[in-house]
Amino acid sequence: MREVETIVVGGGPAGSTCARRLRQHGRDVLVLDKARFPRLKLCAGWITEKVLRDLEIAPGDYPHPMLPLDIRSHLRGMPGWLRWFPTPGKNFSIRRVEFDAWLLARSGAEVVQHEVRAIRRDGDRFVIDETYACRWLIGAGGTMCPARRALFPNQRPKSRQIVTLEKEFAYPSREDTCRLYFKRGLVGYAWVVPKGDGHVNIGLGAKAKYLRTSGANIHEHFRAFLDDLVAEGRLDAATADGLQETGHPYYLFTRDGAVRSGNCLLIGDSAGLATMDLGEGIGPAVESGLMAADEILGRGTWDKSKVTLFSLAGLAQRFMRAANRRHLPAA
Repeated sequence: MREVETIVVGGGPAGSTCARRLRQHGRDVLVLDKARFPRLKLCAGWITEKVLRDLEIAPGDYPHPMLPLDIRSHLRGMPGWLRWFPTPGKNFSIRRVEFDAWLLARSGAEVVQHEVRAIRRDGDRFVIDETYACRWLIGAGGTMCPARRALFPNQRPKSRQIVTLEKEFAYPSREDTCRLYFKRGLVGYAWVVPKGDGHVNIGLGAKAKYLRTSGANIHEHFRAFLDDLVAEGRLDAATADGLQETGHPYYLFTRDGAVRSGNCLLIGDSAGLATMDLGEGIGPAVESGLMAADEILGRGTWDKSKVTLFSLAGLAQRFMRAANRRHLPAA
């Protein structure tokens, strides 16, 4: 059985960020992930200036396209759009298939492709599949993280669950503008996010509770959104008809629910940390990875209440609530 001080389950932005900080301080860390990187990851791929600072990515460091976003907000009940999006600093788009693989390689941690199936406690250790053992266990495997399933029996509140449908594909005729649609009476929003090398991500996310109680079908909402894009001339009809969207669930931040069980710490989507206004996941994932590593290093404490709760800043939070109250969950 292999003994490691820290095992990180999941090699996404949360796990790779945690592993990198530990490796920077000479700690023994192993990353386990069921996928082989680079791997497809559904995500609008929106990152903020703060994410780049937290990741210590300077201009020119990133070897793949990183597109500055010119964002137009389409609000329900308002004709036209606003060429203004009140997040602190600049916004960028990346392709997660490239971004995640680069972050994981940059971490300097050893990575083993391994699907975690069973985790048990053995005194002050965690034993994984009778093959690996560690003193510290980091659950960074996303919404369905095996560390969460094994060691955190409590259920997350369904009122915080978001479900999405999206598709990322090469579309050279796409416009360079990023568009966010807070419309259609949906408790959520839709997006068109341009990416480098002529790619685009088109998607829609909504609160699962709303979809269950309203009888609305998220696939119908997605198809109606595609029809709107065709009518606006932003997508051709043949491409819209041929899109095969897929989806995934995740959870917005809530103060309830444990994110630690002894020396097991949950981070990123495993902990349910997406921002409460726009469901931003990468920023909180990176923050949580840094805090979890600092606790292991004896430099701080992993405290989810210190994670950024909102993507929007200042008065913009109130404005967006007033403009589309059904979209934003209560704090």
